Amino acid sequence: MKPAVPKKPGKIETRLSMAVLAVLVAIGVGVALRQFRISPAVLALRPESLHEEAGSPADRAPIIDLKESGMVPFSPPERFTPDTLYEKIDGRADLYLAAGFVSLATQRFAPDHAHDRWVEVFVYDMGTQQNAFSVFSMQRRETARTDRQLPNAYRTENALFMARGQYYLEWIGTDGTPPLQEQIGILARRFSDTHGGADAAVVPGGRLFPEAGLSADSRQLITANAFGYEQLDNIHTAGYLIHGVRLTAFVSERKNASAAAALADSYRQTLIAYGADAAAAPPAVDGAAMLQVFDTMEIVFSRGNYLAGVHEATDPTAATILAQRLAEHLEGLTGPHAPPPQEIGEAEENKEQQ
Repeated sequence: MKPAVPKKPGKIETRLSMAVLAVLVAIGVGVALRQFRISPAVLALRPESLHEEAGSPADRAPIIDLKESGMVPFSPPERFTPDTLYEKIDGRADLYLAAGFVSLATQRFAPDHAHDRWVEVFVYDMGTQQNAFSVFSMQRRETARTDRQLPNAYRTENALFMARGQYYLEWIGTDGTPPLQEQIGILARRFSDTHGGADAAVVPGGRLFPEAGLSADSRQLITANAFGYEQLDNIHTAGYLIHGVRLTAFVSERKNASAAAALADSYRQTLIAYGADAAAAPPAVDGAAMLQVFDTMEIVFSRGNYLAGVHEATDPTAATILAQRLAEHLEGLTGPHAPPPQEIGEAEENKEQQ
């Protein structure tokens, strides 16, 4: 029997084999390069990756007072303007810019001799106390716990957030260990001491809301585009719990009673234009509009210089109760025995003094 002779590969088979081999080699080289390439996120955490800023010795000085804190600079200070803010906090810059952002200074500090733990401090100059409180309140997490040692401050597992005068500050540590968090508290108190002292907490617009049913630490100030409506600026909100129903009340002081009434009507007309319908039973508040917006209700009215209402309520009875309380409270602020002008005027006065 004649032995079988191996068939010689054809030209096409040879070329295909070489092509497959070339692809495999390319993949192998890519994997090898990828393995030795460090993630940009990791590089960003290395102190040596931070660029040294040119400038005067004052520009290179620590951005906060470190006296008796046991902390030392771990990186040079960095500074950002409205035009460069997105470079540091891309994705969140719009919130700060809309609230009146002026500048940001950041720097990392570490316990002396430590190389694996540090805190990065963000000092936002928001121009006014109202603007600083606005971003402070808008950034607050539901799970945050109030810091009892500092006014206008709360903590998360590894960070502390506070508003102090025209400044909003974030102190973000590498971990939540007690020693590092204690040193963060020392730095924050030191900042308060060097910026007017740690007086009582200041909540702009706090007196605009009735106390009954008010949820603690729920007040916010939305400086622009509240509820998605461009005309609603400087809107104070507060959370309430009435008959087991969570509600949100809102108030805004306008230039005069005519401006408040016109804005209330404009907001009502806009909601109707976007599909809202008049609710079957209007609330027992004179001049108020109650609208059904998809599966929630919106109540809007004015009292004197104030625009007010209840936002996205899920229960008409609870919403009406809150609207009644709010209307009565605001009538007390506009009557002949009304207290002095609210914090808006005070903030402007403080700004002029600075």
